Amino acid sequence: MSAAGMRKAALALASMHPADRRWLLARLPAPSRLALQPLVQEAQRYTALDNDILQAVLSDDAAHLAPELPPPDLLIVVLDRLSAAWAARILQGVAQDHAEIYLAACAKPRTEAIRRDMSRMAANFPVALGDALARYLADAAAAARVEGDAR
Repeated sequence: MSAAGMRKAALALASMHPADRRWLLARLPAPSRLALQPLVQEAQRYTALDNDILQAVLSDDAAHLAPELPPPDLLIVVLDRLSAAWAARILQGVAQDHAEIYLAACAKPRTEAIRRDMSRMAANFPVALGDALARYLADAAAAARVEGDAR
């Protein structure tokens, strides 16, 4: 098993109930068990494992770690086509670092509506909704790029 695979296995084992972990380790070949046990013990030192982060690390899909945002010009085009409520959701869930830049370019009533909607949202934005919004944003930006190329 690769070093990355060993670390992933150790994280998965560290997150298990102790009885499940013991059961699984007992059924592994001795060399694998001996290699994994110190890594599992090291991972267990971090007692507060965030389930969403753990799933993202264990997933082979790198999209959970950092969604790639479209360039600012396409981001503005996509957000301008949405209602204030949906623009707020995308800014809150996917593009918080770009919110102030976008809001500075908006008309005052739209800026106020988006800020109001963003202030009402929970600090811990649902991961699944953020993932869905990131996929929507990527698809809408690609469509806007195609439209721009056709002109």
